[in-house]
Amino acid sequence: HINNFDIDRYVTLDAEQKDDILDEVCNIIADHRLANILELKNFVMAKGSEYGLPNMKVINSVLRSHTGLIRLYFDGVYQERKYGNLVPSVDYETGEVLSEEE
Repeated sequence: HINNFDIDRYVTLDAEQKDDILDEVCNIIADHRLANILELKNFVMAKGSEYGLPNMKVINSVLRSHTGLIRLYFDGVYQERKYGNLVPSVDYETGEVLSEEE
């Protein structure tokens, strides 16, 4: 704010920048096991600058059109917290689901 002028209101992002922010947010949710938007907000306030995330106002504008995808990431983390890591091991060459013993 310079003389009560909010420059953030006039900063615009191009499609590639928005895609980069969306990708980074999805990675952060998965890597840091964030289960909801409040945890994401706290993370962005604490460490957002380390990941190139400006602020929640910008992030909210990017996520607004991708709420379904973000919900899937949050739900995946929530399910993992609730039920443990039930994701089976997969052989990515053959597609075979491996048993727990392997």
